[in-house]
Amino acid sequence: MSDLDHPPSTRTVGLVANPMSSKDIRRLTGLARVVDIEEKANLVARLLVGLGSVPSIEVSAMDDQAGLVRRAVGLAGRSAPPLSFIEMEVEGSESDTRHASELLALRGAACLVTVGGDGTVRAAAEGWPQAPLVPLAAGTNNAFAFTDEPTVVGLATALAVTRPVPPFIPTTAVEVETTGGSAVAVIDAVVVSDRWVGSGAVWDPSHLIEGLVTSARRTAVGIASVSAAFGELASGHARLLTFGGDSSVRAVFGPGLVLDVPVLDHVDLPIGTTRNLDVGAGLVALDGERRLPAVDAVARVIEGPRVLDLTAALASYQGPATG
Repeated sequence: MSDLDHPPSTRTVGLVANPMSSKDIRRLTGLARVVDIEEKANLVARLLVGLGSVPSIEVSAMDDQAGLVRRAVGLAGRSAPPLSFIEMEVEGSESDTRHASELLALRGAACLVTVGGDGTVRAAAEGWPQAPLVPLAAGTNNAFAFTDEPTVVGLATALAVTRPVPPFIPTTAVEVETTGGSAVAVIDAVVVSDRWVGSGAVWDPSHLIEGLVTSARRTAVGIASVSAAFGELASGHARLLTFGGDSSVRAVFGPGLVLDVPVLDHVDLPIGTTRNLDVGAGLVALDGERRLPAVDAVARVIEGPRVLDLTAALASYQGPATG
């Protein structure tokens, strides 16, 4: 029996596409890709085609300043699901993603699809902390987001939200509070010796002091790749890495960057753990971007968004019945 034999009532999928992703300095310090607005529109169009292939799906989207989603709707044509835009003021900054995600949570969206890099996912998680999340990669760093074909991601998302128990997997995040404010990291929160935010991105391992990372995947990029050298990370845990010393880990530190990263020690910490960060640090980098002054910095291991299990969502799909 197909998942579509008995289509449920309408489900609303929230969509936040970031037209500014994939534009940071890692394009110059490594070989990070540049995804221009036309390619992003094509990517979102393929996502919409996948979503629109399942009856009863509609989309509520942020209307970005570049008109990214509007272009995508035009490209997808009749294959796109019904789509409406959130009523909100768009400023062209990271706060747009945060605000749109918060509004979609309040309006009862079945899940939230983000199109961007790790920074886009982080902003979305701040607006909707434990969202049923579908992060589609279109950024410079994509340690968290899916790099799968957008049409497949769209189909899996639509199938997932029409099930009685949607297959979303819990993740772990890190909340950081300093005298300069608070923020959430979905992959890592790292204190660095730098005193100026500058271009934001962290690309020099010699600046690392210590950090909490929620992932340990060899296939990831950045601190998650470093973390993988110390084995699997249990669900509901973050790994505290202390950098420096005589031993190094060779890791993919960024797109086009394979570096030796010195690591002195590591320890795994469960959700609920609070840690005072090194007072000698200058800044806290969140998901690879320097963000907050490290004065009186406190990090907490918390529950993160629930992320779509693509394999589980597609497991029983055979397409609509024919005959």
